[in-house]
Amino acid sequence: MSLVTEAGETGFRYPFVIGWTGEIQSDPLKWIPRRGGLQLSYAIPSRGDYNNGVLLLRQGKKMTGRPDFTSVNTRRQWRCMDNRLCQVCACSAVDAETRRIWWLLSSDSGDGGDGYTNAPPTCRRCIPEAITQCPHLRRNAAVFTVGTCSPFGVRADVFLPCLPPLVPYERNVVLTFDDYDMSHALGRELLIRLHDVQPAPMDEPELRLRRPG
Repeated sequence: MSLVTEAGETGFRYPFVIGWTGEIQSDPLKWIPRRGGLQLSYAIPSRGDYNNGVLLLRQGKKMTGRPDFTSVNTRRQWRCMDNRLCQVCACSAVDAETRRIWWLLSSDSGDGGDGYTNAPPTCRRCIPEAITQCPHLRRNAAVFTVGTCSPFGVRADVFLPCLPPLVPYERNVVLTFDDYDMSHALGRELLIRLHDVQPAPMDEPELRLRRPG
């Protein structure tokens, strides 16, 4: 069953990973003791606050308010990355026959090799719709299949332990797991490194663009 929300008579589907205005939360943060220093935490901790050692931004889950195409829901984006789920419909993006992962990227993003991306995979069924509905992708879409992928880092807000955790020192910066201590970061998006990236055969019937109307 699709987890995507539909709106109006047009049948437009809002991608599973985008944020909604009614999901915004402002839970206070605090510093807690950690071996060798301090760890960023929520004032009232909750199970599932951390993933890959990173404190995650808290947001609602009910897709209420208005869709915000300039943002993603951190938990849904992380879920799609961790489980190889389609960012549009939240179903598996792993090809049932080849076991390769379908990935839709922008051709000008620089992700067309064994690089990293913040975009979750897109299943073969949803690729034509995603390209048709996004003006940027209509001009710059690049479809790949990926052999495997691994966590690379995060986009995160960074806080300084010498100050109260009220305002981040840096916002939305790229931090890699190999080079950065995540104890001072509030994660917004998981970054994934793609391995064995191959261009997809665009002549397959399911990948042909579906024109509006």
